[in-house]
Amino acid sequence: MFVSYLILTLLYFQTAVLARPEGESIGCDDYLGSDKVADKCGICGGDNTGCKVVSGVFKHMLTNLGYHKIVEIPEGAIKINITEMSKSNNYLALRSRSGRSIINGNWAIDRPGRYEGGGTTFTYKRPNEISSTAGESFLADGPTDEILDVYMIHQQPNPGVLYEYIIPEANVISPQLPLHRRPGKSSLL
Repeated sequence: MFVSYLILTLLYFQTAVLARPEGESIGCDDYLGSDKVADKCGICGGDNTGCKVVSGVFKHMLTNLGYHKIVEIPEGAIKINITEMSKSNNYLALRSRSGRSIINGNWAIDRPGRYEGGGTTFTYKRPNEISSTAGESFLADGPTDEILDVYMIHQQPNPGVLYEYIIPEANVISPQLPLHRRPGKSSLL
C-alpha cells in the first residue's frame, strides 16, 4: 500500500511540476497558464467591485489614561489590519460587542500570539521592545461573525493607529434615513 502511494506521489510530481513549461504559472482558478489573480475582495478574476475597503488613521490626541475606542469592525469584515504607526507605551485591545475581551482586556496585557474571537483568528504582534521601532498590530483574515470594537489603552501620546478592513458587497449596509426623509414618504407630525 505504501509503495502504491509513493508511486502515485512521484507520478503527480512528474506531471504537476516537471511537465510544467518554464515560466507558466497557475492562476487562482488552479489552471496552468492562467493569469487570473484574486482581487482585493478575494474573488478569483474579480474586478475589485464586489467589496468596499474601509481604512483610516486614528490620530486623536488623548488626555485621559485608559481604554479609548478607536474603531468598530462590522460583522462580515475580512482582511482586518489594525497597526500602530510606530512603537509606543500604548497597547491595542479588542473586545466583542457582547463584552468579551479578546486581546488585552481588563487591564491585563496578553502575550503576542493567536487569539480566537468574532468568528475568526487574530494574530497579535508586539515587536521587540528594545530593537524595533514598529508598533504593535493585530491581523485577521475574517470573516467576522459579530461586531468587534478596537481600543487603545492610552498611556502616552498617540502615534496614530492605522485600521483597515474589507466588507464584501453583500454586507455593505446603506445608511437608514429617518422616516420623514425617505423618498416617497411623507411625514405626519
